[in-house]
Amino acid sequence: MNSKVVHSSQVVVTGANGHLGYNIVKQLVDLGYVVRATVRSTKDDKKTAQLKSLGVELVEANLLDKESLISAFQGMDGIFQVAAGFKLHAKNPELEILKPALEGTQNVLEAASECNVKKIIYTSSVAAVGSSFNGEKKNERDWNDNSHEFYAKCKNDAERLLWLKAQEMNLNVVTILPGMIIGPNFSKHTPSTYLFDKILNENMPMILPVEFAITDVRDVANAHIKAYENGHSEGRYIAAGSPVKMQDVLAIIAKIRPELSLPKSLVPPYLYPLLPFFDKVESFLFGRMRTLTKGVMQEYLDGSAQNFDTSKIQKDLNWTRISTSQTIEDTLNWIEKNKVSLE
Repeated sequence: MNSKVVHSSQVVVTGANGHLGYNIVKQLVDLGYVVRATVRSTKDDKKTAQLKSLGVELVEANLLDKESLISAFQGMDGIFQVAAGFKLHAKNPELEILKPALEGTQNVLEAASECNVKKIIYTSSVAAVGSSFNGEKKNERDWNDNSHEFYAKCKNDAERLLWLKAQEMNLNVVTILPGMIIGPNFSKHTPSTYLFDKILNENMPMILPVEFAITDVRDVANAHIKAYENGHSEGRYIAAGSPVKMQDVLAIIAKIRPELSLPKSLVPPYLYPLLPFFDKVESFLFGRMRTLTKGVMQEYLDGSAQNFDTSKIQKDLNWTRISTSQTIEDTLNWIEKNKVSLE
């Protein structure tokens, strides 16, 4: 006999087959929620197998098709708006990243308003807050309005639009701003998880002078659910790990996987301008994901730090984090044990 309590709240998760979306769905199901999961195509068994195993209702929806969103949101108490184009490089960045971010955000809010949804938890990013300098910590009052990098600019502009429209429509919206999401339970690589694939396959010749706010996907999923369940949650919440340099990430990996051949030297500054070119050639020759564009270099390799004040989410939502070393170990184990695709 199944003794699991069925939650009284019915919720929909967009982008449910993505890394974060799936982890939110999984945790909601474990908590007894009735979950409707949206994907762009229910016919792609490879992308929906994990979701189907959870027994949730699968429906097709597209951020650029408002009618499909209205259909998906009917009868729902809450929305977890996770779907987005997380890419650092795209053949058509306006269509693949910008349009889903801006037009998709507006469509979600209009559909939610039409369906009288009580609460929306929206996935933004620390990219909408921006990197810091000289030891300062960024918080929820900061915005990345002058970003050099296309994805970061899109996330910033989309969240700006979200708050403007949410106020106009009188919608109850809370945003979660994750750091660099890694951790288990994914079938397709993101730019963040792909970095660890490259390290595992010894495809990183030198250490990049970058710093990350590594955050476990399970903690980010938990932050979304806590924000939904807390009747007093409001505004923006940064859900990010402590800053960690690339050489420190590699030091952690060296302890977990001592057999790996890991880089020892930092990329010298005179090579920085050439890194986007090397990245492009590597992608062309070996079919690897582009991660080092000119915009990424300007945004993250100029002495900036991913240093964020998370006191608000800790205080309001009692949010805690899995250790960075555990997250890295679980990510490596997942990649090793599962056939993770690039598409």
